[in-house]
Amino acid sequence: MIYVTGDIHGELYRFCDECIPGESSWTSEDKLIVCGDFGFVWYNENDYIGKRAENDKLDNLTLRPYQILFADGNHENFNEIYKFPIVEIYGGKAHKIRDNIYHLIRGEIYDIEGKSIFVMGGAYSIDKSMRQKNISWWEQENPNDAEYKNAISNLEKSNFKVDYIISHTAPSEIIRIMGYHPDTHDAELTGFLDWVMYETNFKRWYFGHWHTDEILELKNNEKCFRAIFNDVCELMNSD
Repeated sequence: MIYVTGDIHGELYRFCDECIPGESSWTSEDKLIVCGDFGFVWYNENDYIGKRAENDKLDNLTLRPYQILFADGNHENFNEIYKFPIVEIYGGKAHKIRDNIYHLIRGEIYDIEGKSIFVMGGAYSIDKSMRQKNISWWEQENPNDAEYKNAISNLEKSNFKVDYIISHTAPSEIIRIMGYHPDTHDAELTGFLDWVMYETNFKRWYFGHWHTDEILELKNNEKCFRAIFNDVCELMNSD
């Protein structure tokens, strides 16, 4: 079974039956996809205490029999994530963090349990002014040209048809439906996601970032979106 949840921010307590009903009974056949802000790869190598605590958390997650797959959010240490080896998994490329933990690379399409899943992480940090570059904020938070080209290329190969889409932030039109104003600093990414939304045939789109749990639909359109934060949904039954 494939499950989806939202921003975890390196909080180990989220991995328990109280937060994920039935988590203790999951097996090697199960997968959990995190829609960005995974946050368990955060500290730089020169922060010995932080790095040691982080590795302890990752080692704890390694004890889980199921796989943890995460798109990146804006609150990630990209410098550290990019140090991990790139491997082929489910027909796409990913950074292997641990034997059961993988970072899903922007623009890739994965075939998991017979379901095609397009992933596009990243977002703009509105709290950037309160953070330190390469300490608590990293400039790779938004996609670059190569990542956009990779996304377009893979969507073209799929004839713009996938089963599911996983992102961190949402298309600007969906942000407005939630009652927010899209940030102009994020316009390139949210605008790109608007394009993906209208060009691509998909069943459901999951995204995090907004720290809310709700189902959203475009008027006069069958496409359905799932903003997800604390909820944990089965991919096929996400209400």
